[in-house]
Amino acid sequence: MKGSFFTLTLLAMSLQQAFAVTPATATKPTTAEQVALNQLDPVVVTATRTERNLADLPPSVSATQRDELNTNMINDFRDFARSEPGVNISKNSRFGLSSVNIRGLEGNRVLMLVDGIRLPDVFTFGAYLNSGRDQVDFSQLSAIEVVRGPSSTLYGSDALGGIVGMRTTEPADLLQPGQQVAGQVKADYGSADQSYGGQAAVAFAMGENTLGLVQVAGRRGHELENKGTIDTQKYGRTTANPQDTEKRSALVKLQHYLDGGHKLGLTAETYRSEVDTTLYSEIGAPMLTSVKSSHASDEQERRRISLDYSYTAPAAGGVIDSAQAKIYRQSMDTTQSSYQVRQSGKVITPNWSRVSFYEQDLTGINGLVEKKIDGEISQRWTIGAEWFQTDFSELRDGTPASSSLNVRDIPKTKTTQWGIYAQNELGFADGRFTLTPGLRYDAYELTPEVDKAFSKGGGKATGLKDSAISPKLLATWRAAETVTLFGQYSSGFRAPNALELNGSYVSPMGYAAIANPDLKPETSRGFEFGSRFGDNTLGGSVTAFDNRYDDFIEQMSINCPGNTACVPGTFVTYQSQNISEARIYGAEARMHWQFADGWQTWGNVAWAKGKNESNNQPLGSVAPLKGVFGVSYSQSQWGSQLLFTAVEKQTETPNATDFQAPGYGVVDLTAWWSPVKNLTLTGGIFNLTDKKYWIDSDVRSIATNTSTLDRLTQPGRNARIVADWKF
Repeated sequence: MKGSFFTLTLLAMSLQQAFAVTPATATKPTTAEQVALNQLDPVVVTATRTERNLADLPPSVSATQRDELNTNMINDFRDFARSEPGVNISKNSRFGLSSVNIRGLEGNRVLMLVDGIRLPDVFTFGAYLNSGRDQVDFSQLSAIEVVRGPSSTLYGSDALGGIVGMRTTEPADLLQPGQQVAGQVKADYGSADQSYGGQAAVAFAMGENTLGLVQVAGRRGHELENKGTIDTQKYGRTTANPQDTEKRSALVKLQHYLDGGHKLGLTAETYRSEVDTTLYSEIGAPMLTSVKSSHASDEQERRRISLDYSYTAPAAGGVIDSAQAKIYRQSMDTTQSSYQVRQSGKVITPNWSRVSFYEQDLTGINGLVEKKIDGEISQRWTIGAEWFQTDFSELRDGTPASSSLNVRDIPKTKTTQWGIYAQNELGFADGRFTLTPGLRYDAYELTPEVDKAFSKGGGKATGLKDSAISPKLLATWRAAETVTLFGQYSSGFRAPNALELNGSYVSPMGYAAIANPDLKPETSRGFEFGSRFGDNTLGGSVTAFDNRYDDFIEQMSINCPGNTACVPGTFVTYQSQNISEARIYGAEARMHWQFADGWQTWGNVAWAKGKNESNNQPLGSVAPLKGVFGVSYSQSQWGSQLLFTAVEKQTETPNATDFQAPGYGVVDLTAWWSPVKNLTLTGGIFNLTDKKYWIDSDVRSIATNTSTLDRLTQPGRNARIVADWKF
């Protein structure tokens, strides 16, 4: 409460001079200037919702531009995490990449955005439904921005641990000044999963004020290789299960510039993945002794359409300098099917199946206005609001028919959230010192729909209505021309979701789950201190952080009978409860040095420790110390880089029996060559020394004595090649 009061006071003080001085000059560039814009310093949108230079933001904010994605051959979230310490993603051998982790928090505690629109939630229920966040085609992206630490002041719920903001390609990314049509064709191959892909994009200008883009991509591949050596077609197999994968995406944009600084944009996007897996590793498994064959078919599709509006004042003196608004609709459908032949004694069930359906639809609108005010104390106001509604549906079906199928384990749920926020960047001493208070209010409501499919399972549902306030305060001091110091307090929260609130059913096997109408939101508060220093030749950043989290929601087991919460006739009843308090602290550093003509070296390091303060045990979700170090050489037509990744052994596991992933070092070598104008060939050899290693997030909570650990190892030496032609 004290932090909220202090922030409110600063906002009120700055409002006193809001219209007492002359506004700063703001001009709208022409369409040609928009196309020709060359950003020497990365421009970041996610951290403040408006364009800012990366150098003006705390070190907890990082940005990876399209050129870096190309040079480092980054095709997915696992590739991205390879060279981005402090960011990790877990992988399931069947369901693929799932949950992005920032500084030890993951799942729905990390907000993920594409063009400012939320990606669907991570959703896992039992062994046959696991819908993750791998719903983006990286070939469509122009930049990836990461904000580490609590970030709810601008984004509301789910930004408890941080934000991953992705921006898709703009027509101006391809068009050069004076061009009416430009395009790109790209093809690549990767040996680790024997995958090949292609992408084509065309950008065009219609007259002086209209731009467009059409981009399509596709990819096919197989299972990701590992270092396992047992190739049996049953449990005990350590080589990867056979798998066929296919991904397709499309992106269409139209943008029209109007007189007076107005711009309209229309975006349509689709992404679809299909994965077929032969699950040899389930045949004869200890808990599945009746399984004689097992096959899985998993499909996921995300579709989005959005209408954007932006305004930039053509001259100084207006009421506002800029504004933006967005209205959007997004839908995601996941169907995950498991087909088995089972045998118990002499009874054979040839058509045993489980088919899980998960759908999440999102509709929303948001907008903001920005105002710069000159004066002895300069100001930069950002005031905005948003409303969005999520419709959730889950269903479990299969064969042979039984009373436990065609059932919803969670009722259909409508979640509505709206929020208003304001922040003001106050500049003192000609901008050398700035103080930026911010505050947001959110209200949210979960409304379940109890239908026959949910009632059939014997559960009960409850609604939820609550609100949250998220303050923030950032201070910066330009101590020297090339040194800026930062200090920040920020907060975050995450509202309970439908599963946590109403995962509710009664099993004939003697266990049950019940709703919890008393769930509170998870909250976080974080302190951070750091610095950016140097220039493009020699520089870097360093930051230290300490984040505390309250009311973590965890599923608890209640022994029955003997407790009033027990469902009659059960031996155990499950319920989501607010129980945990946690602390995660650590430090991160980045350095770069251009030590000779064409030569550059750099290093990134992230270290963190986490503790569950409810039981004084380590948090298993915090990754071990990781460093990435590189050296590169480049000329006008070719270049190469050597990358070394070093990870410490994981020693902070919650249970003594958990497998502790050994430390490792991996060397990657990439090179590019432009034999003719506009054609670039890029190749890479990854895990050059053929190292056998595990990534900690893939083996979390797996016992040390598990005989099939090698199935979770990473690929050995593998190669990729890319051909990229622009016209």
